[in-house]
Amino acid sequence: MKATYKTLLTICLTAILPCSAEEPKAAGKLVTVEGEDAPFAKFIESGAIKTGERFSKGPVHGSLVRVNQELLGKQTGKAGPIQQQIGLHTQGSGGIKRKDFANWTRWYQEDGNVQIFRLFAGEQNIRSGAGENGSPGRVEVYAGHKVSAGEWSEWEGTYTIVEPVGANIFQLFHEGGQLWPFHIRMNDEGDIFFARRRPVKDMPDKVVLAEDMAGKSLRIKVRANGTDYEVFCKSPTDTAPWGEPAAKGSYKPAVDSRISFRWGMYCGSKKGQSVSKNALLLVSDVVIREK
Repeated sequence: MKATYKTLLTICLTAILPCSAEEPKAAGKLVTVEGEDAPFAKFIESGAIKTGERFSKGPVHGSLVRVNQELLGKQTGKAGPIQQQIGLHTQGSGGIKRKDFANWTRWYQEDGNVQIFRLFAGEQNIRSGAGENGSPGRVEVYAGHKVSAGEWSEWEGTYTIVEPVGANIFQLFHEGGQLWPFHIRMNDEGDIFFARRRPVKDMPDKVVLAEDMAGKSLRIKVRANGTDYEVFCKSPTDTAPWGEPAAKGSYKPAVDSRISFRWGMYCGSKKGQSVSKNALLLVSDVVIREK
């Protein structure tokens, strides 16, 4: 696709075609995996995670994922350090503190400045039960804070899809109940799109940001002030200014102006369903600016 950045961003805004992204790379070369991953049932049988418990203790260890830093860097640019003030949600527990991340390597690892998120076919979030009471679940990290009235906070990060699955890969949360203004999702084919939580007159519910992204990278920026939000996207190696947002809107104000940014993979909460296929997502160079 040959077009200027300005043209591509205009296309994004009209939701006709995707934003620009890096050229396809061989997804299998982006990572190597050392060791084996036990069946999910083994961790339930051992008591590492318990059905009906929200905060299981683990540990739930997995195979070691190594990132091809040289190859990844060619399509994402140099990545800054990983955010340290974050928590972690997994299939077996929520609200995990950084000091305990090493207990949950089946789903979350870090290699250099790259965050590694994984899910496996057939898994469920079992905090409300398993089987017909379980749900496809998640592996997400999150960072929350209080925004100043009328001032924007920003989140930026680069996504590289190695193995796609239908899941939210970014969520903006407004404190005060189920206040999810929007999601950024990928599908099983590796397309990435903005999905509005509630319909808004004269505004699209869905905006395609990029298509066929397996093995490729996309940089996303979200601005939020507790009521309004804006979403931007471009190639991570594009040094041009961000320009106009690909999507924007407003939502119910966050209680006490508290919001949180969440990124990783959230496959949903529909009872009786499970993760449909193995999935692996890399996130790098996350920057959070609080104004």
